Amino acid sequence: MLTTIEAHCPIDQTETDHKAAILTHFQQSLNPFDSFCYQPGHATGSAWVVAKETQQFALIYHQTLRRWLQPGGHAEPDEQDLRLVAIREAQEELGIELDPSETILLDLDVHRIPETKQRPSHLHFDFRYLCFTQAQPLKPATDALRAEWFLVEQLQSLALDAGMQRMLKKSIADLA
Repeated sequence: MLTTIEAHCPIDQTETDHKAAILTHFQQSLNPFDSFCYQPGHATGSAWVVAKETQQFALIYHQTLRRWLQPGGHAEPDEQDLRLVAIREAQEELGIELDPSETILLDLDVHRIPETKQRPSHLHFDFRYLCFTQAQPLKPATDALRAEWFLVEQLQSLALDAGMQRMLKKSIADLA
C-alpha cells in the first residue's frame, strides 16, 4: 500500500495533507487495516460509482450518519487490498456488480467519524476509488437506507462535504 499512497497525485493542498497523514498512519501502525483500532483510526475503502453512459453517480443514504455518501467501509480481517474492500462494500450497499478492472484510485481523504454507542470517535484513512459501471437498478442494503443515481446537477444541489466535492470535480474531468 505504501507504493500506492506514494504514487497518488493529490489535486490540492487538502488532499496533499490527507496523503501525508495516510502515509504516516501506514508507516507507524502495526495493522493500519484493524477496524477495532480507534487511536487514531484505521484505513477504509470507498467507491465513487459512476455509470459511464448516463454519467450518473450512485450514492447511499447512510443509516447512522443520516446523509448521502459514497458506499464504503472497513476491511475484513483477511483483506489487505482497499480497492477490493471498496468494491465489496459498494456491491453490498448498492446491490450491483462492479468490475475490478474498471476501478482506479481517485482520492485520499482523512475524516473523523463521530462517536456512537459502540465506538469512540476516530479517524477513517479513506482510499476512494472511481468505479465505472453500467447503469443498473440499485438495491440498498447493510448501512444504506436508500440508494439512488444522481446527475452532476443533482449532486451539486446536495450538501456534499469538501471531500465529496473534490471527488466530483475529479470525476467530471475523467468523464470529459
